Formats: sequence, structure tokens, C-alpha cells
Amino acid sequence: MTNREQLFEYVKNYKSEGRSVLDINSDLIVYLFDNCEFEFLPDNAFFVNVDCGNVICQLHTVRSGSAREKIAELGLHPGYVTKAFTGACDFGHTSAGWEDVLSLGIWGLRERAKDFLSKTTDEKSIGFYTNIIRIYDSAFRFIFRVIDKAKAKGYIRMAESLSNLTKRPPETLYEAMQTSLVYYILQQKFDGSVLRTMGRIDSLFYPFYLKCDEAERDELVIRYMEAMESYHVGSNLPFALGGTDAEGKDLINELSYKLLRAYHKLDTKDVKFHLIVSENTPEDIIRETFEGIRTGKNSVVFMNNRKVIDSLVFNGATKEDATNFHIVGCYECGAEGELTCSCNARVNVPKAVEYALFGGYDTMADVSVGLSNNGKFDTFEEFYNEYTRQLRHLSKCAMLNCDAYEKRYPEIFAGPILSSTYKSAMENGRDVYHGFGAKYNNSSVNAIGIATAADSLYAIKKLVYDDKEYTLDEIREILESNWKDNETLRFKIKNKFPKYGQGIDDVDKLAADTVDVLSDEISNKPNQKGGVYRLGTFSINWRHEFGEHTLASADGRYSGETISQNMSPSFGADKEGVTAYITSASKIDASKTPNGTVIDLDFHSSAVRGKEGLDSMVATLKTYFEKGGFAVHYNVLDTDTLLDAKVNPEKYPNLQVRLCGWNVLFANLSDKEKDEFIYRSQK
Repeated sequence: MTNREQLFEYVKNYKSEGRSVLDINSDLIVYLFDNCEFEFLPDNAFFVNVDCGNVICQLHTVRSGSAREKIAELGLHPGYVTKAFTGACDFGHTSAGWEDVLSLGIWGLRERAKDFLSKTTDEKSIGFYTNIIRIYDSAFRFIFRVIDKAKAKGYIRMAESLSNLTKRPPETLYEAMQTSLVYYILQQKFDGSVLRTMGRIDSLFYPFYLKCDEAERDELVIRYMEAMESYHVGSNLPFALGGTDAEGKDLINELSYKLLRAYHKLDTKDVKFHLIVSENTPEDIIRETFEGIRTGKNSVVFMNNRKVIDSLVFNGATKEDATNFHIVGCYECGAEGELTCSCNARVNVPKAVEYALFGGYDTMADVSVGLSNNGKFDTFEEFYNEYTRQLRHLSKCAMLNCDAYEKRYPEIFAGPILSSTYKSAMENGRDVYHGFGAKYNNSSVNAIGIATAADSLYAIKKLVYDDKEYTLDEIREILESNWKDNETLRFKIKNKFPKYGQGIDDVDKLAADTVDVLSDEISNKPNQKGGVYRLGTFSINWRHEFGEHTLASADGRYSGETISQNMSPSFGADKEGVTAYITSASKIDASKTPNGTVIDLDFHSSAVRGKEGLDSMVATLKTYFEKGGFAVHYNVLDTDTLLDAKVNPEKYPNLQVRLCGWNVLFANLSDKEKDEFIYRSQK
């Protein structure tokens, strides 16, 4: 039995009757620290790796049983089966309080808990602080084991620096980088919560960078990037560059450029970054980022600093907390002090059109999920109102799903290591999950397939109400038959009808109004944790699964085909070019999507060559952000290369494409996904 299997079995069989989840998880974390094996990685000059990630996570499923029972009791399970809506826990999208981690160090986080313990008489707070202290005591025992073996293996600098960090905060650039990586392992591998950002490392490390010997700076930056890559984190390991301070000063500095160049220099597959762009971000770092994208170093998302702040303030954060936002995972932002649960629940927006047509009945699953109606709508306004009624219903159901889980968080999970980095949790004496101790305890609903829904609504409006070529009953029959004997009509709709992404107001308004309705139903509605819900409109790869369960839609889509991605047009619909695309996307009020939204811009490699090509890429970014866009990422695609890579993958072992919020090796995609990228490159 491997060490991981032994740890897994211990956690699985741990007897814990009558004790709190916080106490139980703390016991198990201590056991993992004292009994895990570890390994030194060739490309990691700072710390070790361990193989006990997700060991504690196995308990989530077992403990969530009562939530699943509640969902069944409420009659919500069919919505999950049909993928009309989903809702669950989210412990997988967190940011540490990185400023405290770097200013206090691992040593200081424990000392802070001791200080709070000495000043409280509250029984629950005493339990919380005591658990944190004993966890860090065991973490230090683990670190001392690493120190001993590092000395034996000749990793003297690693050992000496680790020894320093058990006694004081970091003082040098090497120690600061080591602190961030040690903390990453402590939370990611032991806590049970998933750390999805290394923070704004150009700002975090800059004070240490200024004190570092100039001859060593570049090497340490490279070493740090190599160390992040060495952990091979699925969905990529992100960091952020830029942003602004409280006075609005842009925070790009000398270290920002060195980190960008290190990313460009190394053959990284598991590291990605967010470039936070303000009105005063130096254009040269934007251009340098695009130069990398042109050569395939495109695991980057551009974030609009102003719009992110606006959205977080809209969601209840103070301006100060919103300005110091963090970005987790793909493009999900949280205010300082916010526990970012960005992937709780989802709504399949095209299902709202489907249920408006079919009286809430899901014909593919043969079950009622939506609201019933008589199927008669004399005007498009009446039909559209029914669509929004169904959409609000699905949104409520998604939140009810999420509520069933989050109300039971004290029975399901505790994250004491993560909590130890949150000022608010430490001041409140409560775990961020078990005791809802964070300053902002928000939840999320992501709406998926908005372009598919908007295009379908427009097609129904034109065919039934404007041109009166078809009745609603005929549209229902056509969609139920999956366009059988109606291929000419499907082709006409698909290729001749206006679509979202073409800069046409009639369709764009349907998409924008859909976001407004979703925001009205979701954003700032109370959750079960003392916080509120946040709307997002990113799809990740859920659009494939949701599409598989969605009937043919009036935009010309076949049953089971994927629905639209993120806030982007349906594939092939953006045929009027990037200017029209941006015009459409800019009509969405991104301040109403605090959970995140993004568009995907694809360029053929021939269109971005030379200075003019680079200028055009920069112009698209500036234009979109000036018009209020939230986030954007880019693919530069070459049809011939992709076609050859599909047939001869061994010739392109490092070819990457931007799948959604992360990069993947082209060779690892399914044939369906490869064909999708090839199609996108041919537009």
C-alpha cells in the first residue's frame, strides 16, 4: 500500500462521533502532516511536494448526504439530471490572505493565533484558535522533517531558509518566494480547500525584490516560475500582475516585466497569469504580453481593473476592499476578505427558451422541470415574458440547490489553514466555512449559453411574430424532430439570420436583457452564510455537458450540440469581424456580473503578423475595456498547423490552445474539441 493509500484509509475510517467538523478536520490535518511522505523535485529550489492532496476531500461527499436528501425532498433533482440547473458546495476556488502570509510568514500566522487565543474567553473562538495552533505545530514538525532531509541531500539553502521561517517572517526575496510555496503546499495538500491563485506576486514580492542583490534577481524569478510549474496543477496555477492601489496608481513595476519574461522564456504548461489592466497600465507590458500570445504563450487573461472594481462594489464590497481584489481560477474576482465560492451553481439559459416553448416539459428527459403554461403567446412580448419567467424559476432552483448545501457547511467542511490567513476570520474567531468567518461570505450562480438563447429568441421572433412564416406549434415540431426535413430552414437561420456578436441591436438587446433579468434574480440575493449571491456568465467546459442535455434550439443548433461559450457569440456567428463582436459584447453591463464574465477572441496567425498585427491586437483590448468589458482572452490559430497536429500529434508535443479559462495541450483534446478549434481557425 502506498503512503497516499494509507493516508486515505486512515481518513476514511477515522472514528469521530460527537465532535465538530472543525475538530475532526484538524485532527486529520495533524495526522497528515505527521505521517505523509514527501519528495524533492528537480525543478523546485524552494520546497518539496507531497501526495496527499484531496485526501480530506473524500469526506465532503459523505457529509453532504443530508443536503442531497433535502434537494430530493424539494423536488429539485430532475433539474440536475436534465442540466437545467445545478447547485452544490464550492471549496475549490480560494485565495489566501496573501498580504498576511507574506508579512507574517508561516511563523507569524501561528503567533497571531496564539495572540488571539490569549485575549478571548469565547468557547468557540478558543476551539478555533487552538485548532489552528496545533495544526501549525504539526506543520512545523513536517517542515523540520523536510529540513533534516534537505540537509542530508545537500539542499543547504533550502534547509537554512526554512529554518529561518520557523522563527520569523521572510526577509529576503528567496524567503518570500519560499514562504508562498510552503503556504501553497500547506493549504493545497492538507487543508482540503483548493488554492487557486498565488496572488499579485509582482506587488507581494516587490519590497523583497528591491532588497535583493541585482545579480540574483533574475535567477530567482526563473526559479520561482519553475517551482510553480513543478507542481503540475490541473487547470493551471495562476498568478496576477498589475492592478491599482487605493489612490488609483497603477502597480506595474520592474518585477512585473521580469515575471512576464520568465513566463515567456520557460516551457510552462501549468502556469497561467492574469494581467490586470487599468487606464494607466504601461502599454509596453500589454504589447509584450501580446507578443507572447502570438508565439503560443497565451495562458493569460486580461482583466479590466475598473470594471472588476465596479462589479464588486455593486455586489456590496467597499471601494477599498474591491480595489484590492484577488482573481481565482479563470477570471473570478473577490474583494479583499471575500471567500470566493465562484462555482456553486449554474443555469442553462437555452433551457428557459425550451421550457417556454414546451410548458416546462423537458422532452429529452421526459420530465417536467420548468413552469407549466398553455403554450399560447399572441405576441413576442408575451413569449419573451414567459422566457424570463422560466429563467427566473431556473435561477431560483439553482440557488435552492446551493442553499441546501451551504446551510449545512458546519456539518460538511472546515478550512482552518485557509482561515488562518483571513483577518476577518481571525478577528471573529470562526472558520471561513465551518463558522462563516469571512468578511464577505458570498455564493455564485453562473449562467451558461446566453448567445444560444438570444439567437433562438430572435429566430422565434422573426419566424413567428414578424414574418409570420411559422406558428409556434410548427417551431415546436421542428425542434422536437431535430430539424428533420427542415434542413433548408436550419441552414437559413444558421447562416442568414442576425446573431449576437454581429453588432446588431435587435439581437444584442436580447442578450443584454437576459443578463439584466439574471442579475435582478440572482445578484445580491441572500444566501445561507450571511452573504449574497453573485452572477457570472462564464461557461468553462460545462457548455458541452449542458448542450448534450438540451433540445435542438431555434438558432439552428442540433439536439445535443454544445451551447455557446462564456459571453461569446455562438461558434461561427461572429462573421462580421472583431469590431462587431466587441460592439455586441460591450452592450452587456459587466458590472452586473461580479462572479466573472469573459469573451474569447480568435485570430488567424496571418492576421496578427508584424507591427500592424500587434497594433490590431492591442487595439481590440483597449476598445473592449474602454467600452466596459470585464475580461478577454485570445487564441492565435493556424489552420494548417491544427490539421497536421490532429493527424500527427507526435510532431506537436507542446502545442497549446486556450480551452476556456485554462490552457490544454492540443494533443490531449477529444476529436470533437480539436475539430472545434480547427473550425474556429477557418473563420
